Amino acid sequence: MSSAKLQEKVNNLPMVPGVYKFFDQEGTVIYVGKAKNLRNRVKSYFRVKFDEDTKTKALVENIVDVEFIEVSTELEALILEEKLVKKFQPRYNILLKDDKSFLYIVLRSEKVKIGGNEVDYPVVFSARKTDLQKSDLYYGPYPRSEVAKYVLRSLRKIIPFRDCSKSKFRNYQKIGQPCLYGHIGLCQAPCLGKVSKIDYLRDLSKIKRFLDGNFKKIIDDIIKNMKDASKNEEFEKAAKLRDIIKKFEYLTINTSKIDSIAENPLLIEDMIAASLDNLLNYFPVLKEYPERIECYDISNTSGKEATASMTVAINGRLTNREYRRFKIKFKDSPDDFEMMREVLRRRFKRSLIDDAWKLPNLIVLDGGKGQLSAGTSVLKEMGIDVAMISIAKKEEILIYSRGDDFFEVKLPKTDESLKLIQRLRDEAHRFAKKYHHELRIKKLLS
Repeated sequence: MSSAKLQEKVNNLPMVPGVYKFFDQEGTVIYVGKAKNLRNRVKSYFRVKFDEDTKTKALVENIVDVEFIEVSTELEALILEEKLVKKFQPRYNILLKDDKSFLYIVLRSEKVKIGGNEVDYPVVFSARKTDLQKSDLYYGPYPRSEVAKYVLRSLRKIIPFRDCSKSKFRNYQKIGQPCLYGHIGLCQAPCLGKVSKIDYLRDLSKIKRFLDGNFKKIIDDIIKNMKDASKNEEFEKAAKLRDIIKKFEYLTINTSKIDSIAENPLLIEDMIAASLDNLLNYFPVLKEYPERIECYDISNTSGKEATASMTVAINGRLTNREYRRFKIKFKDSPDDFEMMREVLRRRFKRSLIDDAWKLPNLIVLDGGKGQLSAGTSVLKEMGIDVAMISIAKKEEILIYSRGDDFFEVKLPKTDESLKLIQRLRDEAHRFAKKYHHELRIKKLLS
């Protein structure tokens, strides 16, 4: 392949997580790498001048072709990269041949002094085989240290834990301040007595169950607590528990899926195609292939500093360069329906004057029948013929309307079209909330 064709191929890589393979003149895989953003990562090899006599410069000079495998998450990319390195053993990858260099995740019982008494507050960390003790409970080995570190880093965002040494524990006790992790909520700060031994050990048992692979029990318990919180109208607590469930589901990677991707590199493409085909089958209001899907969400605090977001999927892939955000102009009291109407009016007026704001094939609104009614009223008012549905958070029910009638569609959690809509909705929620927080901070500072 000529250098011009190779560069064109690199420039057209998707901006998604995945694994890339570099080939030499003989068609041999010479390097396998992972990326959070395939295009940006692979392009970096060809726009940076590397020092002479470096491994990377030698690698780049031997690249004549590149292939990629798309995955859903960064963690899937990490695991798939490891599998492919083992399979192809590319000469430019650093192969870890000595299992002493492999990492383990360790849970170690450790007694610390609190109030003059020795109390067992186990510590969680990663370690090499040579650092393990007989009494340790450990998991692994992880041939890629990145995977072990990624799991721990992600896990502590769900279940905070202590990872400091005894000496550091005593130092934080003396100064009466927790470490950085304690400040930002990634450690319960037992050094300052902010968590009881019972609660700490209960959280530690969840970590053990997770590492043992018993994900279902943990998620079932959290779902039960979330439903109880919702019944008691503790909606903020219920929302936090829902977010924790999503994080757990993200971490509990289905390894059989990774194996399938390794065998069929086009699996993700097939799943995306299935999600779009399913949307056509599920929703009679959608009469054309949903090449462009837009999702809208509102974020505000009692109507103040209200914002809205528009997230976009093109051909089934979230496309953040198309995202847009709006500051609500005409409403400063709580009225999500009118705010939604305002945003949609402004969005569609832009389509009349700016070709860059092309009409979508499908609009998804975050909310229930009220939001959908508000949205469809704007479509009628402006004479716009675009399919519109909404997604209700409580049961993840999809809703569409015909005339004055509403129809609900309950899809299985495993359905690819539901997953696509959920990803769009979650991105819209994140994007709107981020802008809302920016406006609140700006107001406070002014």
